[in-house]
Amino acid sequence: MSAIYRVQQFARAAGAWVRPTQFDQDLLRHYLSPAGLELFRAMPRYDRRHALAVFDTLRQRGQEQPDLLAAALLHDIGKTLPPGAGVRLWHRVATVLMRRFWPALLERACKDRPGSWLQPFFVQQQHAAIGAELARQAGCTARTVELILQHEDPPEPGDDALLSALKAADSLN
Repeated sequence: MSAIYRVQQFARAAGAWVRPTQFDQDLLRHYLSPAGLELFRAMPRYDRRHALAVFDTLRQRGQEQPDLLAAALLHDIGKTLPPGAGVRLWHRVATVLMRRFWPALLERACKDRPGSWLQPFFVQQQHAAIGAELARQAGCTARTVELILQHEDPPEPGDDALLSALKAADSLN
């Protein structure tokens, strides 16, 4: 992803701090179980805003498959839960910068160290697997769980259509 894209993404996330995220509870209930809706509500405002933007992009492109739209709403939940994961906006910015300019430092920072101030870097890097497990525990379908699990994988020519659509919408938002 380009530096310009990352700056735009940061500006949208930062702007979410001052503009409340609006969402239609009834629409979300159509795609998420009560437990899934609680996961969605547990996300910080900027993550909810991002999830809704991915969801809206997919719908604007004609995607109505329920598993895909549920995955769009919950794909970044692993950054938020379990409690104490604590991936903040600055961790995300630092991760992007380290990935670009100092990958060895990122690798060292991303070790699993529960209770450490470095733990959020591990969570950031592992959020897809963490989120997939949370979605499974919340009763999401196996397909939704799989889409969440694979959404951070680099695009592959063999990706199925739903996974490709999720990755594309996520990268735009």
